[in-house]
Amino acid sequence: MTFSTRSLGVLALAGVCQSSLADSVALPPLALGNSSFMDGVVMPGVLTELPIQYSRSNSAYDAHGHSVPGRQAVRSLTMLPHIAYISEHKLFGANVGAEVLLPLVHLDVDVDNGPSGTRSRQGDLIFNPLLLQWAPVQLFGRPYWQRAVLGFSVPTGSYSSSAQINTGANVWVVNPHYAFTWQFSERWEVSGRLHYAWTSRNNDPADALEAHEVQPGQAFHSNFAVSYALDDNWRVGVAGYHLKQISDDRVDGHRQKDSRERVTGLGPGVMYQKGAQMFYANFYVESQAQNRNEGSQLTLRYLHPF
Repeated sequence: MTFSTRSLGVLALAGVCQSSLADSVALPPLALGNSSFMDGVVMPGVLTELPIQYSRSNSAYDAHGHSVPGRQAVRSLTMLPHIAYISEHKLFGANVGAEVLLPLVHLDVDVDNGPSGTRSRQGDLIFNPLLLQWAPVQLFGRPYWQRAVLGFSVPTGSYSSSAQINTGANVWVVNPHYAFTWQFSERWEVSGRLHYAWTSRNNDPADALEAHEVQPGQAFHSNFAVSYALDDNWRVGVAGYHLKQISDDRVDGHRQKDSRERVTGLGPGVMYQKGAQMFYANFYVESQAQNRNEGSQLTLRYLHPF
């Protein structure tokens, strides 16, 4: 039930660094790496969460996975206040809920022949008006939790077509997902999220593109995690994410060849639970990037359900 701003670094480059990143139409921020162990396990009530994420990259890669020469430094620090409510009301046998998330972003960018500077602003509001959380069922005799969410990103973030760095994308994003956790033994579990993202047209694109409208392509992205319970309080494991753009970007309605993005992140994680409160720490190292920057990220999350 979280959201990530890992692609904000690429968003900062959109339309300003045409020589390095394909046609410079970037995907909007997507939920890469901000869910982890036991993700599908949620009970009715109110959930408050504060994720803090630090991302850094010194490399960018083109459509063929070749390193873009020159300095490609992007740093981002994000706080993402999040509140969710799951009621006792049922629909399709699931408890019905909703959630809202508001990213607060600090960006520091230094790219050769591209943007340079810092910016601290609000990102685009995430509103998930329909959340369906099912009670666990038995899969091979073990508990299987699942959740379906209809989500939207609303263009409320800071954006200007003349700015070198933006924290808003100036687009609507439809981003439904399915989350699950299977506790396949007394101590082991596997969790994941499967997302689809469709992005609307940006009718006020970056001035450097000299275009009337641009539209990022559609994408599939997923989060995955496996963990082992050391005791009643601690879990350790491995988590990751994968992004694959499945359709071309468009500029003034024309498809842009070699414009699709891809990246994979993988790394260790730990979870600590004390009563109802939970703390997560995950570190990811990225690889296989195409048409985007590649680096690492540290995500810290504090959750408190009521």
